[in-house]
Amino acid sequence: MIKKLSLFILFALIFSGPTFSEIFKVSYINPKTKLIKAYNKDDGKYLWQSITKVQTVEVNGKMMLKITEDCRGLWGNKNERTWKAENYYIYLDDRAIPDRSSITFYDSKGNVVEKQGKKYSRDDKKVYCLRNEEKKEFDYEGDLIDKELLGTCLMNYPYGRKEDFEFHMMTNEPAHYKMTMVNKGTEILTVNGATIECYKLQMIPDLGFLGIFAPFVPKTYFWYKMTLPHEFVRYEGLESGLNTPYIVMEASD
Repeated sequence: MIKKLSLFILFALIFSGPTFSEIFKVSYINPKTKLIKAYNKDDGKYLWQSITKVQTVEVNGKMMLKITEDCRGLWGNKNERTWKAENYYIYLDDRAIPDRSSITFYDSKGNVVEKQGKKYSRDDKKVYCLRNEEKKEFDYEGDLIDKELLGTCLMNYPYGRKEDFEFHMMTNEPAHYKMTMVNKGTEILTVNGATIECYKLQMIPDLGFLGIFAPFVPKTYFWYKMTLPHEFVRYEGLESGLNTPYIVMEASD
């Protein structure tokens, strides 16, 4: 009886599809500076823009991925802001492993209004977050990425597969979620007057005990070009976390 039960569990694990977390392989890095513009989903009102640059750098003898963002506009649908982000990842064997990040917000007069920072400790298996004077800690799983790295990861997404892809992600709330990426097939979009064939992905957060509210959380979608190197085209979802505006971001170059 025990032997039969063990075989049943084994077959269930094999044929139920992958439900374990996976690691993004980052073999391609887009060397181009990317301009992205954000709009309110409901009325199409322009909100803000970001200029993103991804590059490899050497720091203390280690090869690292550096992602910088320079942004300005109406943040949170109410405040004129400029903000700058700088993020570093250990780049080893086609993996980008989060190391540290910082983001600083300025008001229209150039005064600092908010600072955020994260330090990823693989030794402690912790993520140490600081938002102004508030400190938080989160678990650091082996498959963890952050919001800023996600765009590069999705350029390298295995679009040929139909199974879901699960991983952990840190957001700038700060918050820590287990995510499921679902392949929604293909779709043709018109962006900046150009017709683009895209892959479409849906990202679904595991809200834990708050899962009963999942039907009320706006859906999150990404579109990337079908042609290599699968450049970013569009995003629809919350601006930065729960209780933030639902926006559309589009590549403008």
